[in-house]
Amino acid sequence: MASDHRISKYLSPKLSLLVCLPLALMLCLSALVLVDFLQGRDMMRNHLHQAQQRLLLQQARQIEQLLAASGTARIRDVAEQSLLSWSQDKELLEAAIIDREQRIYLGSSSAWRGGQAQNLLDGFESELARQSLLSGHYVIESKPERASVQIYYPLQQLKLHLEPRLIYLEQDLTGLNSISKHLFIERLVKLWSIGLVLVGGMVWLSYRTIIVPLKQITEASRRLGEADLPPPQLGPIAELHKFWHQLYKSNNRVRKGYLQLVTSEQRWLYAIEGMKVGVWDWHVRDGHVYLSHHWKAMLGYRDDELSSSYDAWEQRIHPEDKDRTLALLKQHLDGQSGIMESVIRLRHRDGHYIWVMDRGMVVDWDSSGKASRMVGSHVDITDEMNRKLQGADDDQAVARLGLVNSLIPLVRTDDGVGYSALFFLDIDDFKLVNDSFSHLDGDQLLKQVLVRIKKRFGHASLIHRLHGDEFVVLIGGIDPHQQPVVAQVNLFAEQLMKCFERPWVVNGTQVYLGTCIGISVFQPSSKLDPEVLLSQAELAVYQCKELGRGSYRLFSNEVQQKTRQRYWLRDSLSRGLAQGELNMHYQPVLDSSGELHAAEALIRWYHPERGEIPPGQFLPVAERYGLAEALAELQLATACRDLAVLRRYGLDEVMLNVSLRQLSWPQFVSRLEYHLELQGLAPQMLVLEISEYYLPQLTPETISVLEKIKALNVRIAIDHFGAGYLMLSQLQQLPISQIKLDARYLRHQGDSSSEALLLAQANVAKTLSLEWMASGVDEESCYQMLRQHGCQRFQGHLLSAPRSLDELLVLLRHRGRAGAGAQTTPTTD
Repeated sequence: MASDHRISKYLSPKLSLLVCLPLALMLCLSALVLVDFLQGRDMMRNHLHQAQQRLLLQQARQIEQLLAASGTARIRDVAEQSLLSWSQDKELLEAAIIDREQRIYLGSSSAWRGGQAQNLLDGFESELARQSLLSGHYVIESKPERASVQIYYPLQQLKLHLEPRLIYLEQDLTGLNSISKHLFIERLVKLWSIGLVLVGGMVWLSYRTIIVPLKQITEASRRLGEADLPPPQLGPIAELHKFWHQLYKSNNRVRKGYLQLVTSEQRWLYAIEGMKVGVWDWHVRDGHVYLSHHWKAMLGYRDDELSSSYDAWEQRIHPEDKDRTLALLKQHLDGQSGIMESVIRLRHRDGHYIWVMDRGMVVDWDSSGKASRMVGSHVDITDEMNRKLQGADDDQAVARLGLVNSLIPLVRTDDGVGYSALFFLDIDDFKLVNDSFSHLDGDQLLKQVLVRIKKRFGHASLIHRLHGDEFVVLIGGIDPHQQPVVAQVNLFAEQLMKCFERPWVVNGTQVYLGTCIGISVFQPSSKLDPEVLLSQAELAVYQCKELGRGSYRLFSNEVQQKTRQRYWLRDSLSRGLAQGELNMHYQPVLDSSGELHAAEALIRWYHPERGEIPPGQFLPVAERYGLAEALAELQLATACRDLAVLRRYGLDEVMLNVSLRQLSWPQFVSRLEYHLELQGLAPQMLVLEISEYYLPQLTPETISVLEKIKALNVRIAIDHFGAGYLMLSQLQQLPISQIKLDARYLRHQGDSSSEALLLAQANVAKTLSLEWMASGVDEESCYQMLRQHGCQRFQGHLLSAPRSLDELLVLLRHRGRAGAGAQTTPTTD
């Protein structure tokens, strides 16, 4: 995309040749006319001035000849007649005959006679007259400031004793300059007329011979790749013929390459489809993903049923494979591996998982060296993995059968000697050791574990490595008369835990391991089944993992029941999400006058067989087994869709609880923004609530997510405020806008300390400029106390129980924002 932008930047439309060519010709014509103007104007003026000077010179010579031929007696009369005739010329400014002393002998004005020429003649210059007299040569002088030309002509043909010695004439050039200007304008008009005709002709000729062929070539270039290009009318210009020839050859090469590409692609697609390989193409920067037909088909989807997106892949990864797979992907994007290869499980449309070999590699990078595009494939290896797992299961079954056979003589005795305890050890996160080192190193480490246990429990009836990182220890002869059996069993379990306190050494590196221990306590009997005892210890191990790693637990019927219930919840919740069994109920938020102000969206699950299942049971299961993301998607989609309906009835605020696991979902913010835009909602209409219980677990990454949510103008509230998990200093670090006081902590309203606590919490909110309200308002006395201390908004069963969307719409039609008589006291209608 960046390269397309750069190309469009350089190839963006400029001026057309049809505009540029006439413009260039006009500029050339203007330049030529300007040069002609600057040079021709002066040349024409000089030419006319020279003609006028020649005329003055001719007149002066005529007077000289007349004076020379007149004789001494008639010289004055001849001179007067000549000057009289000259004075009739309007363009003659001054005319005079000067003697040796530069006095006026005769002039065009009789008043000048006998006077000094310097004083009477405006344009006369005595120095020029003196030079002319001394040299005997005429002097012609132009006077631009007077717009005139002068001639000083010495009378060389007259005898020296005669008084007339110099003829002075000054001619006015104003009229001549006007003529010059008029002629020059006519010349410019002719030049422009001729130039415009020539430019028009050249433009027409260029249009026919250059522009029209270029347009035809451009149109033809848009059809590159077609079998035949229509030949344009190229005209006589050889370069255009060469250009078309090269374009035609290029089209043949493009056509040939395209056919080869199509053939290659058909072969590739045939091979891919034949091998049943799903292809994906991921543009990392903009998130666009291409998923092939078979990629979707192997998961049970048609092309139009599954969006081509990154989420379509990530959300379907098995929870146990997700962290490992995403870590491998990040390593590859960071350039730490040449190819990404991983075996993962993806959720099929029907709910089961298939095994997939996921291979991919980066094929393009941006200017900063970061990966921008990645291409890869999915191969369904479910059958192969099932065979391998079946083989592994067979090996495990053989090992388990061997263990059971070893346990039979130890548990089926009737000697009546005390109790026995079967300890089942499962090492925590041992897979990380195999991933960090190697399977061989991991196997050596497990041998060290077996040796250390044997050293500590040499008196044990049986110490056995069952499979992988699982161990079984059987201790018998526990005498109930010495000490309670459970106390002795706990002591043995503590000793087993101590075996893992010291570090282990793998390839010179110290490694710390933890373990979970499940314990089955029994009294040996011939009726006991070792397989049942082993299964009981395993169930206890699973219960340990649920409650926290690095612990031990004794099997009981309660453990068995809880374990089965948890697995049932996990599987049923997964099906329920897919089949639409979960929906949202809404608990109204009212003010002190009974006006319906807002509502909190609460997730509800109605199982078709077991009825309503409380959120406290299924929400922890969703968090534990990787269903929190799917639940968040359902909550966001439903809450936004319902809010779009509710706002038409006057309710414009919905509160929604989110968990820490949901906030850690990489797509949470984008999905939130998507659903708000999809329903056309203002972000301020949604309030996301985080329980105070989660706040001590907040990480910088989670706070960053909260900042992004706030940047969308979605409000954030702290729920269950007052539970005691939050340090007040944290409030200033969080991008929250309101808090919800949990009234359940104020149930002893008669206690002054409860009232003081309420005041303190309210003051904290006011000091930090936070909105505050109360939830869990279930008693009248609590409600009244909250009102007395300035609480404006209330939520609780005293006011209204959670309702379905339809029930809430009925309520809105009769009260609150629907406008039908606000109540002044709480009610449970």
